[in-house]
Amino acid sequence: MGDGRGPRLPRRRPLSTALVLGAGGTVGLAYHAGALKALHQVAGFHPDDADLVIGTSAGSVVAAYIRAGWSPEDIWNLVLSGTQLPPGPVAEAEPETDTAALPELFARAFDTPVDLIRRSLGSAFVISRSVLRLPLPALPGPVRRAFPAGLFRMSDGRLRLESDLPTEWPHRAIWLCAVDIVSGRRIVLGRSQAPRLSLAQAVMASCAIPGVYPPVRYGRRELIDGGAHSTTNLDLAARAGSDVIISLVPMGFDPADPPGCASRLLRRFPNSTLETELGRADRQGSHVFLFRPGADEARIHGINFMRAGDLAPVAQAAYEATARRLESGTLERLLRTVA
Repeated sequence: MGDGRGPRLPRRRPLSTALVLGAGGTVGLAYHAGALKALHQVAGFHPDDADLVIGTSAGSVVAAYIRAGWSPEDIWNLVLSGTQLPPGPVAEAEPETDTAALPELFARAFDTPVDLIRRSLGSAFVISRSVLRLPLPALPGPVRRAFPAGLFRMSDGRLRLESDLPTEWPHRAIWLCAVDIVSGRRIVLGRSQAPRLSLAQAVMASCAIPGVYPPVRYGRRELIDGGAHSTTNLDLAARAGSDVIISLVPMGFDPADPPGCASRLLRRFPNSTLETELGRADRQGSHVFLFRPGADEARIHGINFMRAGDLAPVAQAAYEATARRLESGTLERLLRTVA
């Protein structure tokens, strides 16, 4: 989408920018790595220059690293190289390990068939609550402990986040989206003030895929993946009054270059939710620049958004497609106006 439609009123304040990073699993991480690298190299846009960064699920991981001071090149290396990153503005990275680019994301949470049954029942409850989002009392502690949710753990991922990210929340605005299965409401961590959760814990909450990973406890709340509400949550940027919104939507697709039927069906919910959010931004008079996969990119993504390997083609395709989109120079000129 190009410039947002709607009346432009005289302004007495500087233009503000928001960077919205959507959900998409490990494929989404690779997509963000490629697109952000192109935005930086071609348009001269450094992600941390955005006045507001909003992240959902995989996008929350990238948002947190951006606000921690990591460059697009660092994020590219984090997703693709499998090596430690150069020393940066945060604590020393973990020692180099002979692993895939990303930590182990599917450590089995059950040891026996009985454990599997208990966790399956608890996971089914969380999935149902993520779909039927009505306020209900929280489960009693004994019930929750008897039927824990989440068939897998991200133990390595949690350790990596805690190692790489600062303990304190960044001073610059970062909003990480989750859903509370008790109230059924979207929770925007960091919107009003730094929450009691650490930055790494907030990222884990935003990435807690219902039924796959355990919810993250936050007081009386039980937080799951923000993608249960929207894979982008772009409406938050419009509500914040952002004049320029740059949004990366790994799970959507470009209607001008649609993928095949199976991929379109898989990406239908993200696109339909996004259209509603774009309407809000349009009424707000925001300039919205969307970057989402076309047919060729969707084919490279496949249908397994959580695969551990073969992510380099995803990042490279995102880089090339984003660079082509930027050739017109419209975004670059608008960013110069913002600056």
